[in-house]
Amino acid sequence: MAKLIKNFLNNFGDITEYYNFLVHKTKEHEYVDITNEWLIDNYYILVEHKNTIMNSMKEIKKNIKVINSNYPILKNIVSKKNYNITFKFLIDELKDYQKETKKAFTYKELQLITPTLIFIYTERLNNLCRDEYAKLVDKEDVDTIIKKQDNITLQSFIQENFDVKNNGHYIFEINNQLYRLKDRNEIFKQLNEYLKENQISLKDVINEEFQDRIDSNVLISNIFNDFNEFLEFSTEELFEKVSKTEKLLNTDPNYKNMTIESKYSYRKRLLKLAKKAHMDEFSYLEKIFSPDEHIGFKLFKTKNNTPRVITYLTGIMLLTSIVSYLLSGIFIRPRIIGFLILFIPISQLIIQIVNHILTSVVTPHVMPKLDYSKGIPEESKTMVVIPTIVGNTEKIKTMFDILESFYLVNKSDNLYFTLLGDVKAANEKVTDYDEEISKYGKEYAEKLNQKYKKDIFYFIYRKRIWNKKENSYLGYERKRGALVQFNKILLGEELDEDKYFNVNMLHSNSLRIKYVITLDTDTKLVLNSALNLVGAMAHPLNQPVLNNSQTKVIRGYGLMQPS
Repeated sequence: MAKLIKNFLNNFGDITEYYNFLVHKTKEHEYVDITNEWLIDNYYILVEHKNTIMNSMKEIKKNIKVINSNYPILKNIVSKKNYNITFKFLIDELKDYQKETKKAFTYKELQLITPTLIFIYTERLNNLCRDEYAKLVDKEDVDTIIKKQDNITLQSFIQENFDVKNNGHYIFEINNQLYRLKDRNEIFKQLNEYLKENQISLKDVINEEFQDRIDSNVLISNIFNDFNEFLEFSTEELFEKVSKTEKLLNTDPNYKNMTIESKYSYRKRLLKLAKKAHMDEFSYLEKIFSPDEHIGFKLFKTKNNTPRVITYLTGIMLLTSIVSYLLSGIFIRPRIIGFLILFIPISQLIIQIVNHILTSVVTPHVMPKLDYSKGIPEESKTMVVIPTIVGNTEKIKTMFDILESFYLVNKSDNLYFTLLGDVKAANEKVTDYDEEISKYGKEYAEKLNQKYKKDIFYFIYRKRIWNKKENSYLGYERKRGALVQFNKILLGEELDEDKYFNVNMLHSNSLRIKYVITLDTDTKLVLNSALNLVGAMAHPLNQPVLNNSQTKVIRGYGLMQPS
């Protein structure tokens, strides 16, 4: 075990032992002084930090060299303020250190600042506890002498070869407890003469002791106040305000507006590439960075997944063929018929098994997202649509209530909601309830828009056309047709309103919608999920790029389906 970790655990063990010692004393109704009361009241904070260290021990051991290099730098910083630092002060000091030494703190060094500070503060707290323990021992020694001896003289307290200059607190305790003695005036006189012989003033000893108490009280309050501050320290803010690498990355507007998880994946990739190139992260980023291109395209090169797809499909086919062949010889004759019958169900089973194994073995990558938690910008206007068959007004009310709840948990400008109502199949082109549904749906959407004082909700109700295959009147191409027509409306393409729609509140659409989120009636659009989906689609790496003939997405995504 590294020396630094061993020292921390020893320091924590010593403090815990002293804490238990103090608790025992308080249970015996003994006064332990204000400094020690601070430890009793706030020891739990130290335990929290110790548990955090233990939970991160694997990472700490792996990066112990980084912590060792941070240790003297941070110890010097906290010593300047007597272990009373603010997050702003820490940031300013780290920035000054970088400027003075021309050093660029790495992500790893900044990430490990908090555990390093915990090590430093725990060491200082243990040293303070040792000093306080020595004071309590002095107090008990003087108390024991007074209790056990009758004829007490100064020699009862002070033996030969007593180091008076380094035992000021012991002298203070003698003076402090003299009131309990009958001959206190005589002993007080002897004490003053003894100190005078050693060129020491009792007044100075008392003043120094009171000052030391004040200093100890201030120090232990600083330590525990900072321990509390450490719980609020933001590694992300350290990166943004101190890291030269992060500052360069933030000059890329898309990176600056990404989610924290996405930024983490970029940093991780940067570190991997820099290590591979035998360069530090900042130098490597300077080498590849271009203000005219999103940094993601340099970090994540487009991969040709064709060989992997071929391998996957070939493996499925081989495994399915082998298993089908073996089982067909046992259960079904002739074997070729058994093979053909078993092939499809066996392939489904093989696919599930292989996919389960792959999801356990292959590490998933983070889908990069722009951070739209504060709202969707105008250039990413989004429509949420639920296509469903409506046969009565009750269904319309239920669906609009659901859409309203989705709006409330994904509240944002530039986010709209449409109930795309389809007709029930019928033997007639127009039914008695079509007009009622059309009127009710439109009025309900308008009522919601009045409630929120802006046009957010829309209603569309299609018309029936004759379908020869179904031998009935129904909506054009059912759900697929409904969504195709809906997208044409959003794109501003001309449609025959009289032929296809009973109601179309988007007929004069000027919303300039860019993205569509399509939901089933039983799908939940939970808190901020719409904002996250749009943020993912809007990210530069995910935006679809078509081939020259505009027929195929060769990079990015035209569709996304959350798991």
